[in-house]
Order: sequence, then structure tokens, then C-alpha cells
Amino acid sequence: MKRESTMNTMIKGSIAGATGIALLMGGFGTYALWSDSENLAAHGVQSGELDIATSAGVYDDANSAAANDWTATDKMVPGDTVTYTQTFTVKGTGKNLKGTISYVKPALSNNSFSAGMTHTVDITSSSADVTAGSTAGTFTFAQPFGTATLTAKVTYTLPAGTANQVDQNKAATLPAAAFTISES
Repeated sequence: MKRESTMNTMIKGSIAGATGIALLMGGFGTYALWSDSENLAAHGVQSGELDIATSAGVYDDANSAAANDWTATDKMVPGDTVTYTQTFTVKGTGKNLKGTISYVKPALSNNSFSAGMTHTVDITSSSADVTAGSTAGTFTFAQPFGTATLTAKVTYTLPAGTANQVDQNKAATLPAAAFTISES
């Protein structure tokens, strides 16, 4: 009986093994694994731009109706006011772009005028997206603004009350001063 029981176990084991092999093969003689593939569509990103460029400035005699009528060889006399105007083109593109544009007003150098040659610097922006900052000479932007124009006007005045030969053949120059544009 022992022999019969061992034999039954062997037969049952063989049948179970054959059934398992048949199930693994997916049937008698067939075997398949399904698969598929799909391409990732081509994508990319692009960076924005933050740039400032300038043009040549022009001088204007405030005492004359003509525009841009002051030349490098003209000389001021008491009571004259001369304005120098220069434009700056500012570009700002990029979804999360924000920052500042700043200008520090320099002091007149070689200012040997005893009567008090003065100068003022006024800066304006052509874009509602580039607005005056909390400090003089600064502007802020909080979004891509495309292109904006900043206009700097420097006004030189020789006081009208300068008498006798005071302040003749003197010079005052405004040193080069840059606008700085930066992202924050």
C-alpha cells in the first residue's frame, strides 16, 4: 500500500506539473507577451531676454524755438539753459521676469563755476509696465514688458545773475553714468 500511495502522489504531481507548464505556455504550443510603445513628442523651452541699449544724445538750447540746436562748439552765457536728451531702449521678455532699472545721478566734474552751474536729471518711461521706483532714478518691472523706452534729460543752467567776468571760459562735464538693469 505504501507503494500505491507513493505512485498516486507521483502521478498527481506529474499531472499538476504538466498543467502548470501548459498554463505558463498559454496553451499547447503558444507563448506571447504583449507590448506597445509610444514616442514622447518633441518639446523644448526658450529663455527670455533682459537688455538695455542706447542711442546718441542730442543737445537743445532752451532759449530757442528750434529743436536740437546746441552744438559741441556752442558756449553758454549767463541765463542759458541747455538740455541733453538721450533715449535707452529696454527689452524684457520672460514669463516670471521682474526686476529694477537704476540710475545714479553723478556730480558735475571739473565744475569750476563759482556762480553755481547746476544740473538736473529727469528720467521718464514710455511703458506702463516699467514704473518709477521708490528711489529717485529707479524703475521697477514685475512682468514681461516687451520693449520700453527710457528718456534721460540732463538740464544745465548757468545762472542769469552771473556778473562781470565771473565764470568765463569754464567747463563742467557730467561724467558717464550708466543705467543698470537687473532681474530680482
